[in-house]
Amino acid sequence: MKHETHAKLERLRAEAGREYGKLVQKLLAVAFLETDVQKLVERSTQGIDLEMEIAGERCVFEVKTSESDAVRLSPKDLEGLDRLVEDGARVYLAVLTNAPFEDWILARYVPGEFPTGKDLTSFPFRAHRDRELEQRILTAFDRVVDRDVHIAITRRQGGMDEVLQRYPAWGRA
Repeated sequence: MKHETHAKLERLRAEAGREYGKLVQKLLAVAFLETDVQKLVERSTQGIDLEMEIAGERCVFEVKTSESDAVRLSPKDLEGLDRLVEDGARVYLAVLTNAPFEDWILARYVPGEFPTGKDLTSFPFRAHRDRELEQRILTAFDRVVDRDVHIAITRRQGGMDEVLQRYPAWGRA
């Protein structure tokens, strides 16, 4: 991720407070839409954060962001992800911490591999990362943040929903 992208996300974090994670989730959804995924659904409340079709396969993402250098998984998160694996979906954890030089980590979720209730740096997720998928969104995410972060800062989730509505593959649950 470019230094400028980190700086813009820092500004978003300072301005948005508790809403930061949901706004970054929406920026990530736009980045995926710019890589030509099909049927992307973004949920800002309960359930799967992002659900989309990539190359004909159902992929779901639990998005975790943090103001520190660690994220925390709840038992509820993992129970839901376990069910999705049982249903045959490709399940990912999308992790972005505030550590210096950190990029998105898109890690395949493997039941039993991640503890709950503990602060986890990005390190345990690295063993399960999908580098091809990360490369797919890397440039798109920088571009989306550069173009749309002002909307996230000034118009918050409603403004980002308007951005998402521009894409035919977007849907809201």
